[in-house]
Amino acid sequence: MQNLSLRTMLTGGFAAIALTLLLVGFMSINSAMEMKSDVEELGHERIDAIDLLGQINNERLNIRAQSLLITLYPELSASATNSHRNTYQERLGSWQRLDQLLARYDAIPRTDTGEGMYQRLRDSINTWRKQAAPLDQLIEDLGQAQASDRYDQLFSEYKSKFQGIRVSSETMESQLLQLIERNKQLTGDVVSDATVEATESVRNTVIAVVLGFILAITAGVYITRTVLGQLGGEPVDVKGVVNAIAEGDLTTHIPLREGDSDSLLANFASMVETMRSMMKQIADASVQVSAAAEELSASSTQTNTQVKLQQSEITQVATAMNQMAATVMDVARNASSAADAAQVANNETGSGRKIVNEVIETIHHLAADIEKSSNNVMSLVQDSQEIGTVLDVIQDIAEQTNLLALNAAIEAARAGDHGRGFSVVADEVRSLASRTQASTEDIQNRINKVQSSSTSTASQMEHGRSSSLRTVEQATQAGEALSVIDSSVAAINDMNSQIAAAAEEQSSVAEEINRNITTISQAVDETASATTQVTAASQELARLSSILQDSVQRFKLS
Repeated sequence: MQNLSLRTMLTGGFAAIALTLLLVGFMSINSAMEMKSDVEELGHERIDAIDLLGQINNERLNIRAQSLLITLYPELSASATNSHRNTYQERLGSWQRLDQLLARYDAIPRTDTGEGMYQRLRDSINTWRKQAAPLDQLIEDLGQAQASDRYDQLFSEYKSKFQGIRVSSETMESQLLQLIERNKQLTGDVVSDATVEATESVRNTVIAVVLGFILAITAGVYITRTVLGQLGGEPVDVKGVVNAIAEGDLTTHIPLREGDSDSLLANFASMVETMRSMMKQIADASVQVSAAAEELSASSTQTNTQVKLQQSEITQVATAMNQMAATVMDVARNASSAADAAQVANNETGSGRKIVNEVIETIHHLAADIEKSSNNVMSLVQDSQEIGTVLDVIQDIAEQTNLLALNAAIEAARAGDHGRGFSVVADEVRSLASRTQASTEDIQNRINKVQSSSTSTASQMEHGRSSSLRTVEQATQAGEALSVIDSSVAAINDMNSQIAAAAEEQSSVAEEINRNITTISQAVDETASATTQVTAASQELARLSSILQDSVQRFKLS
């Protein structure tokens, strides 16, 4: 641990705290997700199961109440038969709803115990339904009975069978209640498990927080002791020593602990002692350097004056040659640039002529495609007109069908109750005929819109074809103009090439003369530069030695 850097220790301490917090968060999230899963299971499975079983029991009670309602009419009467017919229809609806509820309950997941209980319930329901089937038939017969003797016979048979079905109904009721209690028990188990998980999550979170707190305190104490040990004292003491050294006081006292040789303060003390010795040596050397610099400066000043006179004469000659060479180079460069530009123009003209030819060919293809599209649009107009004719026929048929349905309804009304079913069919036929007529009118309107749009599109395509032909003529004229420009640019290119060749030859001669003068000028410049540098160096050396003496005097050495 002593070899670790301060950054590593700080980073490690805070990383450990962060990991602890991350662990706490992960444990809390994990527990929350488990509780969420349990609650979802409770909401989506168990509660739905209890609700469906309750609805199944309600339908069973409805069917039983319907069965009891029959016994309230022991004698034949109009109200009795009407009640029996209504009861029969309600009973059919109850059986259908019961089948739907059982199908929904089949889709809910169940345990092995729950599956066994549910299968026994299904067996009881099947037995009950088999026993109830004759009752359904008797209820239907009672609703249609016309004679008292027949009604009394059916009613007596109904009461006998109704008493026999009570045992299976009570058995099914008991099994339903057991299955509901089983689902309630499973719901309680889920809630209990969720409570245990919540308690465990709170306990683990408290433990993790306590461990994180202990880890944070331990890391803080250890890092503090380590940092102070590496500094060698309090930060205030280190700051005072650094400020004194920054002000140039090398005599400041540095408080060190006994046996301290590797801390920051101990290294400061060693550095101050070394700097004090070096400053004394630098002060003595700066005095000697200052005297030598003054002698060197006087000698270099005299040499520099002679060199500057020679440099002035050579510079004038070099300047004149440079101007002439630059003029020749400008002529050659401009001629070459003109030749290059003419060549580029020639290439671009050829490319433009090729593009114009391609444009002409493309426009020809476009005109042909437009003409084909125009023909197709005209064909579409003719087809839509033929469809309109067919729709007229369909509309006539719909009108005739409507009249026939109306006549059939009138005949059915004359027939009374015997023609009631036929009247319903006639009404449906007339409704279909009306809908067919409305649909054909809507299709006719849409076809009229298609014909109008197609005619407009054909006109626009013809106008586009005429425009494309005019574009072909204009593009052809542009291609001919580009051919004339191409010939003119080629002639200009030849003349520019001749001018560039002559200018380059003259430029070569001027460059040779300029190189010779430049070589002489460079030699003189180097000599002058050397003497100037020597003079400047001697002056700079004298200045630096003076600055060095002033800087050394700022330090307090004794």
